Amino acid sequence: MPLLTHNSLHLTKRKVPIARLPAALHGFRLVQISDLHFYEYTDPAYYQRVTQEVNALQPDVIVMTGDVVHYGPKFVEMAGQFLSRLQATHAKLGILGNHDYNDGALGGNIAGMLEAVGFRLLKNASHWVEVDGEAIWFAGLDDLWYGQPNIPQALDGVPSQEAVTIVLAHNPLLFDPVALTNHGKVDLVIAGHTHAGHVYIPFLGPIYRKIFRMKYRYGLFEKNGCQLHVTSGVGSAAFYLKKQKLGFPRFRFNTHPEIALLELVQTA
Repeated sequence: MPLLTHNSLHLTKRKVPIARLPAALHGFRLVQISDLHFYEYTDPAYYQRVTQEVNALQPDVIVMTGDVVHYGPKFVEMAGQFLSRLQATHAKLGILGNHDYNDGALGGNIAGMLEAVGFRLLKNASHWVEVDGEAIWFAGLDDLWYGQPNIPQALDGVPSQEAVTIVLAHNPLLFDPVALTNHGKVDLVIAGHTHAGHVYIPFLGPIYRKIFRMKYRYGLFEKNGCQLHVTSGVGSAAFYLKKQKLGFPRFRFNTHPEIALLELVQTA
């Protein structure tokens, strides 16, 4: 029976096989959080639980795939306090989502906050992490709707056809251009944005088509030798009146918010 699920946080664990994964990276633990949507109805106790569950996973890397705030600069500090408490062994990486461009400075407030709390912002840029002498590369794309995503620029520093490469993209619609133009170079794209449908009616699907009925709504996909993971996201803010800067109380219907643990494994 469908339920209001905005407080029903799930931990989703998925093994992601990577054909060229070195033995040193087998079991690499990647935790993805996305779509935090901090705003006036954010529940601090809920995000304290998120903090505890993320840190208990002891991730090698944490990736935050956009939409830190729902809108407005006054919620940036609140989000930063949460993000500052997250712990990873090797790196914390982040990108901007479409809502982050409503932070009062076209993403500038979010960008500054992320750097201040220990997240490396990947805006059409790359960064590598070394584990036991082996490198894994992360490339982050700017937001599809409000930014200027540049795939060649983001991948420019990645050793061609050599290193395991993961692309962070807030909007999963960027998966097709990444997968179709980078065969053999990109192993995995990680995205959010869709909230898995947010309000999902059985037999009808998500009620809001523009975002929540996207081609890649939720889960794992594959194309042209590249995989895509789309998370349902942590937060639950769905709608707001932009001109009035008025949000509605958080809710979800029949779609669970989640923390996603992706474990990279060698293929058999």
